[in-house]
Amino acid sequence: MSGQWLVAQREIVDQVRSKAFLISSLVMVVLAFGGSLVGGLAATGRLGGGEGERDRIMLVGELAEAAALVPLSEQFELGEAETQEDAENAIRAGSALAALVPDPEEPLGLVVIADEEAPSGLINALTVTPRVKLLQPEAVNWLVARLAGMGFAVVFFMMVLMYGQIAAQKTVVEKQTRVIELLLATVRARALLAGKILGNSALAFGTLVALTLAGVLGLLAGGGAGLVVSDAANQLAAAAGRETLLEVLGPPLGWFLMFFLVAFVMYSALMVGSAATVSRLEDVGNVLTPVTLLIMVPYFMVVMFPDNKTMLEWLSFIPFSAPTAMPIRLVGGDVPAWQVGVALLALVVTTYLAILAGGRIYEGSILRTGARVKLADAVRERRKATR
Repeated sequence: MSGQWLVAQREIVDQVRSKAFLISSLVMVVLAFGGSLVGGLAATGRLGGGEGERDRIMLVGELAEAAALVPLSEQFELGEAETQEDAENAIRAGSALAALVPDPEEPLGLVVIADEEAPSGLINALTVTPRVKLLQPEAVNWLVARLAGMGFAVVFFMMVLMYGQIAAQKTVVEKQTRVIELLLATVRARALLAGKILGNSALAFGTLVALTLAGVLGLLAGGGAGLVVSDAANQLAAAAGRETLLEVLGPPLGWFLMFFLVAFVMYSALMVGSAATVSRLEDVGNVLTPVTLLIMVPYFMVVMFPDNKTMLEWLSFIPFSAPTAMPIRLVGGDVPAWQVGVALLALVVTTYLAILAGGRIYEGSILRTGARVKLADAVRERRKATR
């Protein structure tokens, strides 16, 4: 076990000493902070004149003459509608942000009607929180779910490819320079592979945590952390029926970190094992193509069909797409606990099989130079070495 940790430590130290690694990591952290900051400012209406934009509010029936609603004209453009149906049609057509409908049973004597989420500016402008009726209620704001899902998918895709390829290229360099022979003189091949996976997984996970913290800090700085996201179950009847952005994204983010760590180990084992079959850096891209496709195809499927709930459900059970599909489902609404458990278990089992496969290929080909080693020959060579 000590050999594995020594190799892992070597992998981490080599990367941390690299200026390219430090600069690229810093750039990613800055971009994560800046993107979250801009998103928070935009979401709270403090960017690009969001607060100054006058949205149209329809006043239905007798409310059009209510003196108490006159101050709203300072923030919104007020329109009149004869019936509630006319006001709802205006909202659906996009010509009005919301409507105020008279209702004697409510504290303010009115109800707010909106499309997908309650307009926070209008709610805050009223002295008492009114009851809200949504024409197209959603558990989570559509834009929030879409951006969060895209963020999960892009980060996973970028991190796995970047760190996986670094591990694969270092494997070929060690083979080219014969350093691998010195390493194998003191450490078993399987321990060497395990150390490489552990070291690169620690680096990738550390970078991901840094990006996450930068994103949260950017959200806090931009004011988006306290942004209220609609809750369809409570119909936004009261403040208790709302959740902040951090409360909505927190659990999916935690699951994403867990899925990411397991999936990264799986892909690292496959990429390092595949890279061991070649002896030239020029051949790394070709030999990694099958593994790269396993990353890219699920990524594009998740990105292209984020609103297809049936497809996302199926993708969340496939180990190669579960790390992005399942967190997206968790952002979009409640997912049964058993489904999350089954998806994670399937990923763990697949990762174990990937480690076995990558280990066999690595052991059977790491000392063979020259032409590319066929997978069958690598497995056969490994069996000879263990006899």
